[in-house]
Amino acid sequence: MYNLAPAAANRLHFGLLNGSIHTMKRVILIHGLKRSGNHAVINWLRPHDHFVFFNNVVPIKPILTGEKPLPEPLPFNAWVRQRLRAKYLHAFVPLQALAIKNRPLITSLEDHELTYCPFQNPDCTVTNMLIIRDAKNVFASRIRKGMSRNSPAYPNKPGPMMQRSVDLWKSHAREFLGQTQLLENKVCVSFNEWFLNKVYRRKLSEQLGLPFTDEGVSQVSPKGGGSSFNSTQFDGNSQNMQVLNRYESLEGPEKELFDVVFMDNELRELNDRIEATVTQKNDK
Repeated sequence: MYNLAPAAANRLHFGLLNGSIHTMKRVILIHGLKRSGNHAVINWLRPHDHFVFFNNVVPIKPILTGEKPLPEPLPFNAWVRQRLRAKYLHAFVPLQALAIKNRPLITSLEDHELTYCPFQNPDCTVTNMLIIRDAKNVFASRIRKGMSRNSPAYPNKPGPMMQRSVDLWKSHAREFLGQTQLLENKVCVSFNEWFLNKVYRRKLSEQLGLPFTDEGVSQVSPKGGGSSFNSTQFDGNSQNMQVLNRYESLEGPEKELFDVVFMDNELRELNDRIEATVTQKNDK
C-alpha cells in the first residue's frame, strides 16, 4: 500500500481525472438482467487478471421512473474519467487503485437493451459478455425480490414493467441462440452451466484468453443485497445454493405472478431451446 502526501494525492487526482486516460488493456462489457447471476460470474472473472471494475454503470430504476434520461454514449476516455471521478473523488485512494494504465476493465449493464452502450470509440478491444439464466429461476428471483420492495426494476404485478422484463429476457435469449447479432465480439454465458460445470468455466476462460482460475467461484456478492432467497449467507460456499430450483419455492401471490409470466409461449419456447442448446454443446 502506497501512502501519498496530500499534495501528491491531489496531483494524482488531477492528472487522472482531468488529463487523458492511457490505453486500457481490454474491456469486458457485461450484459445481463438483474438476478441473472451477473455478480457471481464477475466475482469469478476478477481474479483472472488485475481488473478495474465499474458496477451497473447506468442504473435502470431512475430511467424507468422518468427521473433521468438514458445517458448518451460518451467518448471512451471521457466516460472512463467520469467513472473514476464518481468512484474515487471523495476518498483517499492508494496509488495502485488509480494506476489504470494497461489494466483490463470489467463493467456491467443491468436490464438494458443490447443495442445500448455507455461509451463509444474505445481505444482497446471490447468483449461483450452476455449472461443468461434460465427463465424459470431468473423470474422466480426477480418476483421474490419485487415482493419485498416497490421498484419498477422488480415489478411485482402484471403490467408494462413486467412485460418489459419479459421482452428483455426474450431479446437476450434470441441473441444467445444466434437468432440476432446485436453484439460484436460476443461471448455468451449460460449461468446454469457456469454454476454447475468446471469444464464449462475453463472453456470460458480460454475463450476470453485468460489463464483459468476458480478462485472467485464461491463468492456471493453483496451487490443488490446478495441472493433474493439467501442474501449473503452462502458467501464462500455459493456452490451449495439452490439457484437452479428457485421457482419451486414460490407460493401464494409469488406463484400466481410467476404463472402469469409463463403464459408467454415464446418465453417458454426460447427457454427450452437454450436448455437444449447448452446440453448439445456440452455433449460435444
